[in-house]
Amino acid sequence: MIFWKGIITGLILSLPFGPVGIYCMEKAMIEGEKKAYVSALGMVTVDIIYGIISFLFISRVESYVIKFETPLKVLISVFLIFVGSKKFFGKPKVKEVEDDNYTLVQDYFETFLLAIFNISSILVIAGIYTLLGILDSPIREMTVLELGTGIGIGGASLWFTTIFLIYHFKKKVTMDILLKLSKLSGLIILIFGIATIIFAFYK
Repeated sequence: MIFWKGIITGLILSLPFGPVGIYCMEKAMIEGEKKAYVSALGMVTVDIIYGIISFLFISRVESYVIKFETPLKVLISVFLIFVGSKKFFGKPKVKEVEDDNYTLVQDYFETFLLAIFNISSILVIAGIYTLLGILDSPIREMTVLELGTGIGIGGASLWFTTIFLIYHFKKKVTMDILLKLSKLSGLIILIFGIATIIFAFYK
């Protein structure tokens, strides 16, 4: 069960609602799907790392989480609503893509480093865990492995599909469409935050 919840987490985290996501999609149109997909895997790797860290940390302070469960859920929900609203109503600053001579390894680490400094994604992960009930699972090596594998498969699958479609329909895809995709992803995060806050009071 934790494996499938990990896949759902990976899918949500890989929604292209940020500047790095748009950068990878634009990279598919300019430099090809292989370089774009390897770049996207850099972000997915960060999601796996932060996903595991979040699970281990929150599980270690479980007694405090249980004690302040509702306030924490509300706080996380407010953050998700803020992030979703900012992405939906704002205009992301996208790094311009130029046809460079980077190797695939350089492409991977470029987006890895861009994503690793987005510490706020940990709170997004915490919100997802709260809604999916992942924190109810006991800490075991197998649990952590299943969760990390699920996040990786979910994220890699969504980015493979996204980049495949962007590349093969690149003649019809414009920056305006990419920005609309970003806004749609932001809207999904916004709805997710609202659902989380409703779930917090309902439970």
